[in-house]
Amino acid sequence: MPSRPHRPSVLLAGLLALVLLLPGTYLSPQTPAAAQDLWSGLLTGIEVMIGESVAASVRQEYGQPVKLPPARQRWVDSIFADIAGQASRTEINYTLEILDTRVVNAFAAPGGYIFLTTGLLSHIGEDAHALANVLGHEVAHVELKHGMNTLVRQLGMGFFIRLLLGDQSDRTWRTVVGVATELVRLGWSREQEYEADDLGQHLAAAAGYDPWGMVRFFEALRRLEGQEVPCLEFLRTHPLTSERMERARVRAQALEPEGAPASR
Repeated sequence: MPSRPHRPSVLLAGLLALVLLLPGTYLSPQTPAAAQDLWSGLLTGIEVMIGESVAASVRQEYGQPVKLPPARQRWVDSIFADIAGQASRTEINYTLEILDTRVVNAFAAPGGYIFLTTGLLSHIGEDAHALANVLGHEVAHVELKHGMNTLVRQLGMGFFIRLLLGDQSDRTWRTVVGVATELVRLGWSREQEYEADDLGQHLAAAAGYDPWGMVRFFEALRRLEGQEVPCLEFLRTHPLTSERMERARVRAQALEPEGAPASR
C-alpha cells in the first residue's frame, strides 16, 4: 500500500477556493487572482504529498538512496544546485536522490523529487555539462507540472477536488499514488519530452553549462543502444528519436555564447 504522509485538513480552505472561483462571486477586483493563488497553493500541497509517496515507492523498488564517494558526491550536488537555482517554482524544494543500480535511468516525481542512478552516472563520466542537461531535463518536468497535469487529465479535476475537500480514504490515496507511480515508470508523452528537453537545455545554459552537453548525452545513449547495458530504462521512458536529437542540436547552436568554441 502506498504510504500516505500526514495531511492537515484543508476542508475550509478548499471550500473557500471553490467559492471564490465560481462566477459571480467576485468580492473585489483582486479576488480572482487571490483565489487562483489559493487554488494553486492547495494543488501544490497535494503535488508534494503525492511526490513523497511516489518517492517512497521508488525507494522500495530500488533501495534507499546512497551517497557517492565524497568528491564525486560534491561534484553531483554542485551541478544539481546550479540547475535547481534556475528553477522558477520557488514554492517547492528540489531534492536529488541517487539510486545504487546498474540500470541507466533518471526520472522525476511530482513535487520536486529527482532521481539519478549510479548506472547513468557511470556512463556520463566526468562530463559535467552532460549531467547538467540531464538534470535540467528532469527538473523541467516538474517546472512544467507534467506529472500533475497528466494526473488531472487522467483522473479528472473532480478527483482532486475530493482530495482538497478532505477525502483522505486509503482507496482514494492508493488510486492517485498508483497512477502517479505508473506515470513515472512509463515516462511522458512525446510532446512533454520535447518540452522538457527545451526547458532543460535552457536551464543548463542559464546556469553556465554547455548546451551541447545534451547532444553529447543523446549521442552516448545512441551508442549504448547497440551494447548490452543492464535495463537501459532511460531509452524506454525517454524515447530517443532522431527529431529529438536534431532539436537539441538546433537549440545548442542558438544557446551557445557568441564566439564560443565549437562543442560538437
